[in-house]
Amino acid sequence: MLSRSRRRALLAALLALLFSLPAHALRCGTSIVDEGDLKFEVLQACGEPISREVIGYVDSVQLNDRIRVMNIEEWIYQIHGNYQSLEFEGNRLVRITRIR
Repeated sequence: MLSRSRRRALLAALLALLFSLPAHALRCGTSIVDEGDLKFEVLQACGEPISREVIGYVDSVQLNDRIRVMNIEEWIYQIHGNYQSLEFEGNRLVRITRIR
């Protein structure tokens, strides 16, 4: 049987795991954006970014041997004094990075 202090420590650790966000998510006010979200979902959650830049292009081969070219776009947000870079391939959020 676990002692009372060990049970409390275990409960605290379990609660911390339960309420923690994955590293690939970002909180905007009361909303959370995550990798895989669409641009319009990010705009609804976070509003307009302070910067938007097309930083490149990516090619992907489809099943019928067609090449699909998509923009790689970077959006910058300042949230709670920290800058966050959100990278989109086409219309999908693929990477969230904290800028130092």
